[in-house]
This record gives sequence, C-alpha cells and structure tokens, in this order.
Amino acid sequence: MKFNKQLLSLMMITMAVGLFLAGCGKSQPSQSKAATRVVTTSAGKVKVPTKPTRIVTNVYTGDVLSLGGHVVGATSTDLASPYLTKQQTQHIKNLGLTLKPEAVLKLKPDLIVTSNESDVKALKKIAPVVYVAYGTTGDINQTATKFGQILNRQKQAKAWNQKFSREAKQQASRLKAAGINPLNTTVGMYDMQNGKLFVDGSTWGRGGQALTTGLGFKLPNRIQKISDGVGYQQISLESLNKYAADWLFFTNTTATTKGNQAVKDLQSNPIWKSLPAVKAGHVISLPFNKMYYFDPTAVYQQMKLITDAMIKAK
Repeated sequence: MKFNKQLLSLMMITMAVGLFLAGCGKSQPSQSKAATRVVTTSAGKVKVPTKPTRIVTNVYTGDVLSLGGHVVGATSTDLASPYLTKQQTQHIKNLGLTLKPEAVLKLKPDLIVTSNESDVKALKKIAPVVYVAYGTTGDINQTATKFGQILNRQKQAKAWNQKFSREAKQQASRLKAAGINPLNTTVGMYDMQNGKLFVDGSTWGRGGQALTTGLGFKLPNRIQKISDGVGYQQISLESLNKYAADWLFFTNTTATTKGNQAVKDLQSNPIWKSLPAVKAGHVISLPFNKMYYFDPTAVYQQMKLITDAMIKAK
C-alpha cells in the first residue's frame, strides 16, 4: 500500500510537470504572434507584426519586394511590372485589379499594404492595413526608408539606398562623358491620357525619380511648383511652351486607336514642333509600362534605361 501511494505521488508530480511544460510550449507561438510594432500611416497609427511573413499589396508590391518582403497576394497591375522577375512573382496570387475581401481572406495575410483608403475599412478585420496615400512617400531614398520602417527591414533599406547612390553616380558619369550635365539641364515629364496632355511632377512615376533624385536633373520652375503641389496637372497645347524643358520625356498612357491618334496630332502640331527640345531632337519616348512604375527596383533600372536613350539621342 505504501508503494502504491509513492507511485501515485510520483505519477501526480510527473503529470504536473508535463502540464507545466505543455503550457510553456503553447505560450511561445502566442508570444510570437503578439510581437507587434506601431507604424504611422496616412490613416493614423497602426499596430503591425514585428516580422510580417504573409503580405498582401496594392500598388506597393515592388516597394515591398525591393526590400525582400514576402508577398503572397498582389493586384494584377503590380504584377505586370517588367521590373519584377518570375522568381519573385511565381508564388504570388494575382488578386485582379482590386483587393476583394474574400480573395484576401483566403491568403491569411498578417499585413496588408495599400494606396487605396477604402481598403482600410474593408480589410482591417482580416489583417492590419497600412494605408500609404499615393505620392506621399517623398523621393526614392525616403520611399525605401519608409518601407524599411513599415516592414522592419531598416538594414535592407539602408543597403538599397547605398546601392542606388552608386548606380546613380555611374549613370550620371556616363551622361557627363556624353556632354550632358544633369546639374545644369532641365527635364519635363509629359503624359498623354485619353487625348489629354498632362505634366507630371518628380514623384508621380514616369521616370521622375530616376531623372531627379537619381541622375540629378532639374525641373523647370513651373513644373517644380506642380511637383511640390498636387503632383500632376493637365495643360493645354497652347500653354505647352510655358512648361518646356531642355529634354522632354513623353509617355502615352492610353495606347488605343484614339490615344495613338492624339499623340500623332500633338507631334504634328506647330506649337509642339516649335519647342527648342523638339527642334534639338531631345525628346525621349519610352514604353509606358517601363516608365509607369516607381518602386525602388523600377527607379534603379530606369536610370540606365534613360541614360542609354539620352546618349543615343545626343
């Protein structure tokens, strides 16, 4: 009987230790899940995972991937970027043009990054939503730094900025060797959309960051004011000479029959032909899909694309 009591006591102690260890084992994932940080977004402060591993993105897919973030779902426009590799996109779910809650929920994300304010209300019950309003991230170095903070990948952001600086110096040196000095040369970005002519600022895609922050070109005063303000502006053909620059970078957003005809009409117009840059052959027309994207990787590669085109035109 004494032996049985000792055995019973030993069994109870063993069970207690086992339950304690099991409890400890369960607490570890819970603590890991609870590891969060607070980041400032365009909609205020949001609590996000310290190390997000399943990210869904809208507009900012390239920004997240540039810093090595793990994206599991993205919009089709983002995934169409020529600057993303197959290796980067092969495991990313194409979510179409918008982030539909049902499709996002299936991916079980732990972080959502978007430029669409309405996504905050629609998706915040699924995962923390970081809303970054379009055009608010600053220049490309500030953009990389901002996403480094959002993703808790500050070291990767710093390394990218250093890499970008080295490439910028190399491409600027090529331009100077060809007789083009960015420091005393102005550039303008012009975009034809549905038959309407727009001037774009330096943070509105269209190669603006590659040209200014990267290569060091300047914007004419009138375009700089647009850049410092809303970021873009529709202009009339008659006022085009007021927004002229030493080099014109032109894209056609609407590649339809009507859109292409609008470009032809512009190029045959006497006002267009009278611009000094047009007379000098300093007009660079590059494919829209290569100039539209504005994430760190896109801007990095656009610098060489632009440099090659300018040297060829020179």
